[in-house]
Amino acid sequence: MGMLKYVENLLGKNEQILWRARQHWIVLSANFVINLFIFVVIWVLYAAIGGLGPGSVGDFLLNSRAFILVLLLIPIVWFGWEFLQWWAEEYLVTTHRVVQTEGLVNKHTKDSALEKINDITLNQSVLGRVLNYGDLEIITGSDVGTNILRRLAQPVEFKKTLLEQKAKLSDGEDLGHRKATTPASEEEDPLKRIAELDDLRKKGAISEVEYQQAKAKLLSKL
Repeated sequence: MGMLKYVENLLGKNEQILWRARQHWIVLSANFVINLFIFVVIWVLYAAIGGLGPGSVGDFLLNSRAFILVLLLIPIVWFGWEFLQWWAEEYLVTTHRVVQTEGLVNKHTKDSALEKINDITLNQSVLGRVLNYGDLEIITGSDVGTNILRRLAQPVEFKKTLLEQKAKLSDGEDLGHRKATTPASEEEDPLKRIAELDDLRKKGAISEVEYQQAKAKLLSKL
């Protein structure tokens, strides 16, 4: 619930999540195989020690069986940590931007306004097409330049949602929707509306051109 609440707190006013995704589960496969191998080796060692007969060396190893059982926790805890890290990393398409959040303890967020996205490239291998994952390269006009979402699950759906929402913003549909959902009392106060639009501009929800055009219209009402 805490991770979900963190994502919800990132949203601006009237901003909605259209698509949310994570990396494909295949990114955990290598870690799972390694930890499974370690687990099996430790368990075989534990079983082998149990078959030793009495003797100085045998008695010492038998007394070490409890310690070996504790070692079994290492691969379990290791994989559990990797799983939680994977779960904490999310990729969102909202009505205004693309958001990437990562980190289980220390959170890191990267977002790109939809208006600033210039191009999107999707790369999928044969296995990626079969298992439905791929690398999505988002090219923007910001200082960040390029943002690569590697081994993204359901990348085609993610890309379609992003492009459809970007097209709506370009056509002015989403801006019109935001104005339509604004209470009449707020529309009657041009200065308050300008402040709200400035806040959206700073968050990257609307472009500088949209802000200046809306500001000019509101100032004409004073």
